[in-house]
Amino acid sequence: MTTASLSSTPWRRRALGALAAVVLVAAGAVGGWWWSSRAAASPTTAATTSTALVAASLGTVKETVSASGTVSPANTSTASFTSSGTVTAVDVEVGDTVTKGQVLATIDDSDLRDAVTLAAAEVTAAQDQVDSASTSESLAAARAQRASARSQLVDARASLDGATLRAAMSGTVASVGLAVGDSTGSGSGASSATGGTGGTGSAGAGSSTGTSTATSSTGIQVVDTSTWVVEASVSSSDLGRLTKGLQATITPSGAPQNVFGTVRSVGVVASSSSSGTAAFPVVIDVTGTPEGLHAGTTATVAITVKQLTDVLTVPTQAVRTTNGATTVQLSTNGTVTTTPVTVGGVYGTSTVVTTGLSVGDTVVVTTRTLPRTSTGTSSGSPRQGPEGFPGGGFGGGAPPAGGPPAGVGP
Repeated sequence: MTTASLSSTPWRRRALGALAAVVLVAAGAVGGWWWSSRAAASPTTAATTSTALVAASLGTVKETVSASGTVSPANTSTASFTSSGTVTAVDVEVGDTVTKGQVLATIDDSDLRDAVTLAAAEVTAAQDQVDSASTSESLAAARAQRASARSQLVDARASLDGATLRAAMSGTVASVGLAVGDSTGSGSGASSATGGTGGTGSAGAGSSTGTSTATSSTGIQVVDTSTWVVEASVSSSDLGRLTKGLQATITPSGAPQNVFGTVRSVGVVASSSSSGTAAFPVVIDVTGTPEGLHAGTTATVAITVKQLTDVLTVPTQAVRTTNGATTVQLSTNGTVTTTPVTVGGVYGTSTVVTTGLSVGDTVVVTTRTLPRTSTGTSSGSPRQGPEGFPGGGFGGGAPPAGGPPAGVGP
C-alpha cells in the first residue's frame, strides 16, 4: 500500500503541471489576441491641434465656374478637289508647314485643258457671228450665242484651276486623305475652316466657317497652330453666370504651365453629357501663342465670374460662428482675444472681412488632424479646419460653427 502510494504521487504531479501549462498558454493566446485587437481598433495617438498666426492683408479673391473641354486649333481648313480626275501628285505630308496658296496636290488635267481650248474656240466663232450679223435679229442671236460661249469658257477655266489643290491658309498639314492614283469627284467640295478666319483660296481651296473639326477622307487638312481655342461645356446651373468676354484660366493636360483665355461664346442649346445631364457648349479663345499645346488635348478651365480686388482677407480656417456670432481669435502682443467680425464672402481658403479687423491684425489659425490607427488606416479622414471642417472651406458663404480653439482662450 505504501509503495503504491509513493509511486503514484510523482505521476499526478507531472499531470497537474502539464495541465497548468496548457491553461497558461491558452490564456496567453486569448489575452494577446484581445490586446492586439484593441490596439488595432484604438488610435496610436490622440488628435493633434496646431495653431499659427497669420496677418490680415489686402488681396484679390475670385469666384469661378469650372468646366472641362478639349484644346483645338482656332482655324482649320480641309481642302478637296472640285474637279474630276485622277490624282497625279501629292506634294505634302503630315507635319509639313505650308503657306496660303501653296500647291498641295494635282490631278490629270489633259481633258480639262482640251475643254478650255474648245470653249475658247467657241467664243471666237461666236464673236465672228456678231461681227458678220447684218440684221438686228441676227445680231441679237449672235450676241446671245457669244454670251453662252463666254460662260462655258469661264466654267472650263474654273475646272482647270480645280485640278490644282492649294492651301486656303498657312499652317501645318494635319492629315492627308489623298494618294496618287485616286479618283476625285466633280462635286462642290472645297476646303472648310473652323474659327471663321480662313480666306477663300483658289483652285479648289475655298473655305467656309463652321464648328466641325473632322478631317476629310478625300482631302488635305491644314491647321493653324498659332492660335487655339478650348471647346468646353458647363452645366445648366452655371450657364446663367457666364457671358462673353469673361476671363478664364486653362490647365491643359500635360502642359508645363497654365494658359489664359477669354470666353468667346456661350451656347444656349444643351447636349447630353456622359453622365446623362444637360451640358452647354462654351468656346474659349486662348490668349497669345503659348507653347506646348496640342490639338485634342483635354483641359480643365476655371472661368472667373466674380473678382474683388484690394479687399481685407484672412484664412477661412481662422473664422468661426457660434450662436450666430462670427468671430476670429485676435492675437495682440501675445494676448489672444475673441473679436467679432463681419464676413463679406467666403472664397475657398480665403474669407473677406468687411468690419472688425484692420490690415496687419494677427489672427489665430487652428488646424486639427485626426489620428491614424496602428493598422495604417485613419480612424477618420484627416481633416483641417476649425472644429474639423475640411480644408477650411464651407458652403453657403457662412463660416462654420465652433468655439475657441483648444488651448486658446480669450
